Amino acid sequence: MLEPEITPGATPANVEERVRRLEERLRDLQDRYEHRPQAMLERIERRPRALLARMVPSEVRAHLRASQREQLLALRAWLDAAIQRTEPSERPRRPESVRIE
Repeated sequence: MLEPEITPGATPANVEERVRRLEERLRDLQDRYEHRPQAMLERIERRPRALLARMVPSEVRAHLRASQREQLLALRAWLDAAIQRTEPSERPRRPESVRIE
């Protein structure tokens, strides 16, 4: 277990009291979160998507989705080329002829 940082001049009693208050706040937050109705949690999870839908027109979202798909296809092509470079070549390279005078 890590030792807590102690500010200069702090007494063990002050540190203990601070830890006690923090633990109490943490329990309170956990209780509040665990007792929220499921509908409220679902609404909180949907908020970012609803906000995006209101702020960004549907045509822009469609273009962004298509752009993301194109980026993934480009990445796939890049990976395929890299994999192909690691595979042995089917035809051996011909030795180069060097002219010596």
